Amino acid sequence: MTAVDKNNINEIIKGVYNGTMQTVKKIIPFEPAFGSPELIAPPLTINFGVMIGFTGDLKGELVLQSDEKFFNEIGEAMFGMPLSEEMLDSFAGELGNMIAGSLSTYLAEIEIQTDITHPTVLKGNAKLSGFKRALLVKINYGETKLLEVHLLLNQ
Repeated sequence: MTAVDKNNINEIIKGVYNGTMQTVKKIIPFEPAFGSPELIAPPLTINFGVMIGFTGDLKGELVLQSDEKFFNEIGEAMFGMPLSEEMLDSFAGELGNMIAGSLSTYLAEIEIQTDITHPTVLKGNAKLSGFKRALLVKINYGETKLLEVHLLLNQ
């Protein structure tokens, strides 16, 4: 794969989109159906999810949003048992770490250097603003299971 021009934000977004889709397919043990990327405007309201920051060539946050029930289903499929409420919060953070870490590795392979921050679990109508642009990709796992992946960019 060729190097990505670090000054071209559209190429960075394309790399992040492709890497996110590859990473989600690899980590979440269900068959995904990816929606088209959409630009969204602030604020972003999250009822349950996890946020991981990116620094380096990419400055912003990756937010994974779904309901607690679907996060629990993912955890149960990965670990073979239902998760308690305390374990669910911990699992959501760890799932965010796995996806962001794998995405960061993918980006390094296409010469976009990033570091990730610790995950922040978001609950109860958290409103996020202050980002310059945001990309949303909806990933369906059957009729009632939806994971929304938001890329909030500060550049």
